[in-house]
Parts: sequence; C-alpha cells; structure tokens
Amino acid sequence: MEENYSWIYLLIFLIIPLARIVPRLLRRGAYKENISARPDTPRSDAPRGNFFQESSPDNFQESSKKEQFSTKNWPKEKIVLGLLMTDISKFEEIQKRANLSTGNLDTILQDLEKRGLMKPVEKSGPFGKSIQLRITEKGAAEFRRL
Repeated sequence: MEENYSWIYLLIFLIIPLARIVPRLLRRGAYKENISARPDTPRSDAPRGNFFQESSPDNFQESSKKEQFSTKNWPKEKIVLGLLMTDISKFEEIQKRANLSTGNLDTILQDLEKRGLMKPVEKSGPFGKSIQLRITEKGAAEFRRL
C-alpha cells in the first residue's frame, strides 16, 4: 500500500509565502513586543479609588501652557526639513506626515537637494535597495533659521 504525501506540497507552498508576509505585517502594524510593560496601564501602583481626576481651573491653565505649537503657518520646506531632522527618511512617510502630494513633495525635495540642504543615501537591505533621505548640516542650520 502506497502512502499519500501530498500534504507536504501544501505545507511547503503555504509556509514560504507566510514566512515573507507575516514579518511585513508585523512591521506595518507597529508590533510592540512587551505591551504589558507600559507605565500608563490602570494596574499600576496608583491609589485605589477614583481613577479619573477632576479638573480644576489650575489644571486647565497648566494644560493650556503646555499646548503644542502649530505648524499650520510654516512653509512646506520647513515642515519637510523638520521631518528629516526627526530621522524620518522614507519618501512615503514624509508624504503622509506632511500631507503633501507626490509631485509637490518631489519638487520640494529636488529643490532642497539642489541647495545642499538634503542628500539621498542609497542603502541595500534584505528586500533590495532603498533610498533614504538625510538632512545635511547646512539643512539643519536652515531649519533653525526659518
């Protein structure tokens, strides 16, 4: 009697694609290894009782002092340079965070490169070559000046 080993082919053809897809999905979803170690969990050593604090007028004034500054009136070049200073080096990530169209961001980056404020760096990784955008010293000084 001959044994049927056709399940091995099914296993091979499923494992190879899954081994390539699962790490990409985990990276895209910003997988955090130790979620339970976060300090802001309700199980911390906080005193029992009312978990939510009542806001007083003093707390309101303190929170308004800590209000974040707005980048709404900044020029697009300064926003892109600021994102490059925070080590965001991928074109797609800059486009998403700056809320710019592809053509608009491309012209801004070409202008910054011509002026010597930014340089593209080609990196080779496990999935092929990628281009990362790096700010130069001149670009950092220009960001502070704007």
